[in-house]
Amino acid sequence: VFSQNTWAQNVSDLKFSEILVQNDSLNIDDFGKHNSWIEIFNSGYNTVDIGGCYLTDDENNPKKYWIPSGDPATKIPARCYILFWADGKPSRGILHLNFELKNAKEIALFDASGKVLVDKLVLPKENHSNVSYGYMEKEDETGEVVGSWEFLEKITPASDNDHTQKAS
Repeated sequence: VFSQNTWAQNVSDLKFSEILVQNDSLNIDDFGKHNSWIEIFNSGYNTVDIGGCYLTDDENNPKKYWIPSGDPATKIPARCYILFWADGKPSRGILHLNFELKNAKEIALFDASGKVLVDKLVLPKENHSNVSYGYMEKEDETGEVVGSWEFLEKITPASDNDHTQKAS
């Protein structure tokens, strides 16, 4: 009897979903600190392990932060999110990056080779205290779903950015 693993996973399913650059008084990390964070969404329908990939705030330095592999924390279930703290303190755990966002102009996610760009986000020039920047999808006048980055009315770490009540 032949058995095949159908848990295909692909880091190309990973997309930046929301960032909070100036977290002055909202959510806290596992050390009780208010830090910037980056949310990544697994748009696929299988679990994707982000371990082994790289995050950076400088596309010219694609291997700035290596996401350790082999840890259950790096496995992102289908249609779910992972949150990385951009606090410049990687000694606090694998979800704490070695860079901060306060002076960053961009963030980028690279595959395990450090050569293939998976996703990139140019950060807005102005950021406001406790206001996140997130990707929103809406229907246009023709009924087509279109997406854009915008400042969100409320932060939605590790969850869907659209919390509006849907018509039934």
